[in-house]
Amino acid sequence: MVKSRTSKELKRKQAFKTPNKIELIVCEGSCTEPAYFKSLIRNFRLPGIRVQVIASNDSEPINIVEFAIDKKENGVAPGLPYSKIWCVLDVEVPPHRTLGEAWDKAANINDLELILTNPSFEYWFLLHFEKIITPFENDADIQSELKKFHPRYKKTRIGFDVLFPLRKTAIKNSKEVLKEQHNDAEDLRNCNPSTHVHKIVEYLQNMS
Repeated sequence: MVKSRTSKELKRKQAFKTPNKIELIVCEGSCTEPAYFKSLIRNFRLPGIRVQVIASNDSEPINIVEFAIDKKENGVAPGLPYSKIWCVLDVEVPPHRTLGEAWDKAANINDLELILTNPSFEYWFLLHFEKIITPFENDADIQSELKKFHPRYKKTRIGFDVLFPLRKTAIKNSKEVLKEQHNDAEDLRNCNPSTHVHKIVEYLQNMS
């Protein structure tokens, strides 16, 4: 007599199926951004999607875009392409030298999207606490403002447990800043402060 499979065995088998979508997030930072996105993915427990976060060793925007294009062309493995790739970049003050070139190059690649934060990624963190619209002169000013709300923040220890419960506030604030201050601009190179990080967060949240 053939023993029927239990529901637990079937669920275990399904859990090891290859996901039908594989996304890639390429970050310019080697610490802050990867730590945030990896924690986000882990907390959302995405069942049908695998998101890989790869930190580039080169912060120059054009090199990060070319790195992402290379990943797109080669895929996860032969015959297994990435369904979408995001490049997460800071605009900085003054803007990165090759940001314009990177923007133009990414615009011509399907399923590759630049996610800019102007001037730096910490502005996204700041939006978890307050909707600030005053332009920042440098990264140090943003970090100083962020520590007023999140005193234990460090680039090497972002305090994800503090940020995660406030993500809906951050998404709301980010969208309002874009609409009220920048007419929902897609190109944020001249929109200080602003970010499109909420696009990734909402996407992952909806997939969870």
